[in-house]
Amino acid sequence: MKVLTAGPDQLKDEALIESHISFAPYVKFLKEKAASKSDSRAAYYQKIAERFESNPALLGPIAGADDLSAYQEYIDLIIATVFPITSDMDKDIYGIGVPQKFAIFYYSDLFKNIFADNGDRTLEVPKGVSLERMKKDKLEWLYKLILEKAYGFPVAYQNEIIHHITMPDSNGTKRYVKVNVDPRFVEVKVKGELPPLSYDTVCMRKFSPEDLKELLPLDNFSLEGFVIWTLQDVTKDEVQNVMKNLILNMHEGNERRTYRRMEEEVQALMGDNDLSVHLVPIPKINGRYVLECEQCESGVTLGVTGSEKQQQQLFQQLIQYLGQNKTPLLLPVVTESTLYAYPFLRYLPLKGISSFALVPVWHEDTLLGIVELASATPNKITAETLAQAMPAYPLMVMLLNRGADITSNRITQVIKEQFTALQPSVEWKFIDAAWHYLHTPKAKRKDIGNIAFENVYPLYGAVDIRNSSTERSNAIHEDLREQLLLIRETLDHIGNTIYLPLLEELKFKNDELITGVTSGMLSEDELRTNNYLDEEIGPLFRHLHESHPDLQPALERYFSLVDQTEGHIQHHRQDYEDSLAMINAELNQYLDKEKENIQHSFPCYFEKYRTDGVEYNIYIGQAIAQTRKFDLLYLRNLRLWQIQSMADIARLTNKLTPSLKVPLQTTQLVLAHSNPIDISFRQDERRFDVEGAYNIRYEILKKRIDKVHIRQTGKRLTQPGTIAIVYAYAKEMEEYLKYINFLQNKNLLLPDVEMLDLEDLQGVSGLRALRVKVNMDA
Repeated sequence: MKVLTAGPDQLKDEALIESHISFAPYVKFLKEKAASKSDSRAAYYQKIAERFESNPALLGPIAGADDLSAYQEYIDLIIATVFPITSDMDKDIYGIGVPQKFAIFYYSDLFKNIFADNGDRTLEVPKGVSLERMKKDKLEWLYKLILEKAYGFPVAYQNEIIHHITMPDSNGTKRYVKVNVDPRFVEVKVKGELPPLSYDTVCMRKFSPEDLKELLPLDNFSLEGFVIWTLQDVTKDEVQNVMKNLILNMHEGNERRTYRRMEEEVQALMGDNDLSVHLVPIPKINGRYVLECEQCESGVTLGVTGSEKQQQQLFQQLIQYLGQNKTPLLLPVVTESTLYAYPFLRYLPLKGISSFALVPVWHEDTLLGIVELASATPNKITAETLAQAMPAYPLMVMLLNRGADITSNRITQVIKEQFTALQPSVEWKFIDAAWHYLHTPKAKRKDIGNIAFENVYPLYGAVDIRNSSTERSNAIHEDLREQLLLIRETLDHIGNTIYLPLLEELKFKNDELITGVTSGMLSEDELRTNNYLDEEIGPLFRHLHESHPDLQPALERYFSLVDQTEGHIQHHRQDYEDSLAMINAELNQYLDKEKENIQHSFPCYFEKYRTDGVEYNIYIGQAIAQTRKFDLLYLRNLRLWQIQSMADIARLTNKLTPSLKVPLQTTQLVLAHSNPIDISFRQDERRFDVEGAYNIRYEILKKRIDKVHIRQTGKRLTQPGTIAIVYAYAKEMEEYLKYINFLQNKNLLLPDVEMLDLEDLQGVSGLRALRVKVNMDA
């Protein structure tokens, strides 16, 4: 048998330590076995030992290890004792080699196929194995051997190393093998004095091989004997370990990557690269299964084919089938009758799939997802194939359950962010309440209790769209007028084409409505016009389009100009809504950024909500800060920010005007309130509200000042390009005047401040206001 040796470019660390073949350690091992009275083969071992001892050359280092043909009879004896009689040269992977060298002088056929390049005498690192890792493993193995045999240290180490390789008989599929290099027939020889080394120094600490090179120079040692190489295919066990780690490490940021890795591991488990594995999670939202397009892109059944509508149709057909059939669907050969029986598989031939299996993954009567096995080769997937994959089924359940939890958490996070977010400034209070609730005996639990903050200072601001109701009404009336004129034109064309006396009555009614729209409409007029469009014009035009082909061009022109869903012209309304949305998007983006910025000085609660523009409430005080000490300077800082931010908003919306389809303008309003109030969280509305009769007055003020008028002139207080500050006490006026003067000095506000008396409101009197213009060019 030819000796297999490493190629010149492989494993250049062979010369790290002097190493020779010797049979002396093997003979010593046999004699120890022969001395054991309990071993029934003792006499047999003694005979073999004597046979080796009859040739003293075998007991020392053997030169010329490249050719061991002269020692074949002795090697045969070693094989007979080391490897069991049941070993198979074609199926088992084993060899005998020189210690610490990649030189093998006896080996099974499968060992040679894995490690030899093209079947010659040169050993190569198998595909899939890291050369650097192999060098590191060899060096670590060597030092553990020296510590155990030269120093007698009880080193607890594993000779077994797991590698991920491509087996030569597996169609290129990656497999896991456990490599064991057994050193029991190796002796460590010491050259000169043994370097002093204490057990505590080495074995009680974690040393790397690089550290040990300095403590134990390898020039001081040599190896004699031989090692036993054995490789065992542990793909099934190792795949399951990898799958478990994938599940444990799965999080929101790596879902898709984890699913793809799981597919690779299932493919490795089946050991066939000619079939593909596809894992598709199917979330259940509000009691119904939904298609998550991003996760099914790699799937066979639901992967991207045709339109989104077709994809949804396939999905519904699949869900209907799985609701009635919970067992795997196995199709060794995909045929025309298959596609007829299972319409959700209609695209399999287009994707070149000739053999297919679909395995639903269920847990507690809930569908978690599907696993698809596909191949281009007919009869490739059989019941035996499914059986090979089934050990992974429980892990698929765990993985898809984990994916479902991540999806649920993601939805919960969106809900918190978009609807019921608990800001960090107050979240601690809710966490504290939840903790006490959970640690109260169930029998004593009643309610989680009231979440309240006492003596906090409120700040209120409102950015409103000027005359938004009038602008919206004008847009609606313009759309109605345009549509009525289009109807008049269409009715004239119809009357010139066919004889239909009813048209005259419709023309008369249409002209009346045009007059009403032009001169001004009441709410009931608008309702009457919409009924006319929906109940009379719409059905009539659709009927004429179907029954009179010669009218189709004119009617199709009409239908092309109205909204296909509503049947109304809406572009003026859409222009208004687009303009409003553009302003609100800018406002929300600005305030969201500022909400984060103002937290840096002192924690506060910031709540904004949409009207036609945006309104916000801010609460600040000692009760909100869990650990920091509150001072009124933080309140003054926030009030200054409030005026400056309103100036920023006025300039921001003013710059938008040229790009708006409808030139909407904003007004800026601030309510000054110097006294602290109490607030509590309302479970029904999921927001904070004021507590106590006195504090309710503050809420009344907020609701009634947005349209307040000036006593002297009767005009609205809020005007575009200005900031209005409503106050009740002189000390509030004096404080805000300081902020205004400061911002005027920075050229953010224009000179002059109007000091105004406001009309009495229901339940509120004596209010005053400051009004100042914003420098739009700042």
